[in-house]
Amino acid sequence: MEPNEKTDQSAIVIWVTALEGASFETYRNDPSAGAEIHLPLAPTALTDALAREAGREGVKPESLRLCAWEYIGRFAPFEWIPLGEDYTFEEANLLAAVVMHNPEIDCDVLFQYCDLREIYDPIEFFNVALQYDALPYHKWSSPLDFGEIGMDDLGLHEKCDLQLGWELAGKDDSRNRADMSVEELIDFGDTEAEERDLEVWLHGYMDPYEGDIDTARYSMAEIVSKLLSN
Repeated sequence: MEPNEKTDQSAIVIWVTALEGASFETYRNDPSAGAEIHLPLAPTALTDALAREAGREGVKPESLRLCAWEYIGRFAPFEWIPLGEDYTFEEANLLAAVVMHNPEIDCDVLFQYCDLREIYDPIEFFNVALQYDALPYHKWSSPLDFGEIGMDDLGLHEKCDLQLGWELAGKDDSRNRADMSVEELIDFGDTEAEERDLEVWLHGYMDPYEGDIDTARYSMAEIVSKLLSN
């Protein structure tokens, strides 16, 4: 995924209904059985959308359930997060709002950090997202042009290992990366990634155990005010 792909089209789409026994298959077979809501929304707009669907189904808004979801654009890496199990409507809206609040957020980096640090509680996740700039994610200081160096036919994993090996060898006084072969750089990058549990992308790498982010820095009221006050 390219950084911030399709930013203007990004959304978390939730499907809500009060239909008894509804599931993702229900939604897939008949989306009209409930309502699709694209997040993020202003709190009043979300309340209105839920009220409209509740009125259409002839129930109270509290009878509606979040039964399915879809991630569009920047949110695609969140496909592993089961919103219906862990998130309320309001928390799902905050998840969308916190990402759209910062155009620099790469959802792949954010999710991988939280997954490796076992941060799943919504408020803790929001706290990490609001401190995204403190994540131990490092863009390459000397990115390789694989086409220019004739390595464009390498697989994605090998490209990542080669770039990591090139980056780390350049910071290692005991090595001269200019004298290392491609195979040596790939092996060096692969070994370092495995031994240090690094997450490596084409655009940079992350050491999830470098530093520590305060997952209780902001209260839920502060998060709501920061993201949805307007």
